[in-house]
Amino acid sequence: MFPATLLRRVLPTFAWRRGHSRIPAVVPVVWRHFGSTLHRVSTTEDLCPGGAFVRTADPGAVNSPLVLKLATLRGPVEVHARVAWVQRGATGGMGVRFTRTLAGDLT
Repeated sequence: MFPATLLRRVLPTFAWRRGHSRIPAVVPVVWRHFGSTLHRVSTTEDLCPGGAFVRTADPGAVNSPLVLKLATLRGPVEVHARVAWVQRGATGGMGVRFTRTLAGDLT
């Protein structure tokens, strides 16, 4: 089957899976694997109340729990998240789904 045909079949169903539309937003983020003390510094590429894409050369494994601290205009916001998907390469990173807000508000 031709790849474009596959994309047309997959993309319409993928669009409704996300509960929120993501907006382009470069936000500084310090993140770590849950239970680890090793912090990594990255930025987001896009963001919504339900998740974000975090640029990093060292993404976590799919479904691994993370703790992220986002630098917002209202101050830092700490959230728990899980890695939803990983993108490797020069434009690599990970899509994360927020599971719990610990402090602050994303709005």
